[in-house]
Amino acid sequence: MYRWELDGAARLETESLPPHVRKELNAFMEAVVIVDPMEYQRYPGEPDKPMRSLHFGQHDEGLVTFLIYPPDELVPVVQIQWLGD
Repeated sequence: MYRWELDGAARLETESLPPHVRKELNAFMEAVVIVDPMEYQRYPGEPDKPMRSLHFGQHDEGLVTFLIYPPDELVPVVQIQWLGD
């Protein structure tokens, strides 16, 4: 099973998020790594890419960008954007 972690700037970005957003991000990333992160919320015909950006949050107010590194079953989060309150 894959595991995820905050990488570099994403760690700093997370610290400035409200607690409820960090909770939503954690829940979202846990869902990503439970299944194959390459396939999670993938659209039909979307090419396999090691970098993905997906919306998260109750109303898709956030965007999280992560890499997928299969040899180590690692999913580093590299960027988080939050447009909500």
